[in-house]
Amino acid sequence: MKNVYIICPVRKLTDQEKERILNYVEDLEKKGYIVRCPFRDTPQEDEVGLRIVTDHEINDILWADEIHIWWNPTSEGSLFDFAQARMLSHIKENKIILINVDEIEITSKKSYTNVLLATHFGLQPGCTLKELIEAKNK
Repeated sequence: MKNVYIICPVRKLTDQEKERILNYVEDLEKKGYIVRCPFRDTPQEDEVGLRIVTDHEINDILWADEIHIWWNPTSEGSLFDFAQARMLSHIKENKIILINVDEIEITSKKSYTNVLLATHFGLQPGCTLKELIEAKNK
């Protein structure tokens, strides 16, 4: 049984995103995964935000065997959590999976979106934009 943490927007979460994420979480749980989803499982009452970040670091990212990401580039929290998850993946070797990969467009210049896509496809540092495009088009 694997532990999965979902990185996704919380403050700027649209109703459509919330429904799709909850459906995804439900599917994982039906398969036997233990899932933590921030808007469902982490109290969001925090004037500064430090407690929420700490909860995500200790109770979610360190705990998870896999990190699944619903990417919305406008989400500051998702960007922060992705950076932490990526750093930990060098130590813990946990999988990072992009949930809505088909909806994410490669940017023409370097970007965190491209880094996320390259991570999802298992590309190595120094990969080219051409390699990223080829991986996404497979």
